Amino acid sequence: METKKIFFLITVILFILTSSANASLWGEGVDTADLNDQRTFASPYYSPSSSEGGLSGYWPYSFAIAWNVTQDANTMLWTYEYTLSATRKNVSHFILEVTNGATKDDFTNLSINGKRATFKKNIKAPKFWGAHPGNTGYPSAAKIYGIKFDVGGNPVTYSFTTANDPVWGNFYAKSGKDKGKWVYAYNNALEIEGFNSNSKLDFIVRPDGGGNPPVVPEPVSSLLFIVGGAVLAGQRYFKRKK
Repeated sequence: METKKIFFLITVILFILTSSANASLWGEGVDTADLNDQRTFASPYYSPSSSEGGLSGYWPYSFAIAWNVTQDANTMLWTYEYTLSATRKNVSHFILEVTNGATKDDFTNLSINGKRATFKKNIKAPKFWGAHPGNTGYPSAAKIYGIKFDVGGNPVTYSFTTANDPVWGNFYAKSGKDKGKWVYAYNNALEIEGFNSNSKLDFIVRPDGGGNPPVVPEPVSSLLFIVGGAVLAGQRYFKRKK
């Protein structure tokens, strides 16, 4: 009987761990290893619904979005840098999700390709963005609260400083037409209802409102240690009851 109780306890613990692992990552904090990464697809006239590189859309030959997020040890402010590049076709604009309720005052030191940028001149202040004639190919039901960079290039690098911690989120980028077809790209989760994905590949790292500092991922050995400790505790508990 005692063995059955211990087995039940292990099952409950594993269920909790598995449930946590299967939860949507949207808006969740990232691991330190995720602060520098990229998403990409590459294929002639690529246009399936999703890709092994975490991106959806249509961009001739190849497209990539890379990011590098760093924190100043003195000010504790974060610097976010995104570089968009493609085999051909310039980026015309880039929409990056930020935390709901953020304002333009939350972002400083804005630059595009190393040159100073401002919200008045070439960046739109945070608001909700969705399907629109100017955002060709954008998933019809999805909306994100974000900032829009109206200047592009190829490659093009966008950067800014903020106090907002890095979490998993979304983006959309667009170019002009190629052989009569509009060119655009976005991360896979943008076309999933509620951004409900537990795969890091479906998101990019973006700024949140705070309270989500990056963490060092727990190795599997740590989880096994937790389960083992729970089993020993259970054995002692049942022995005391006897």
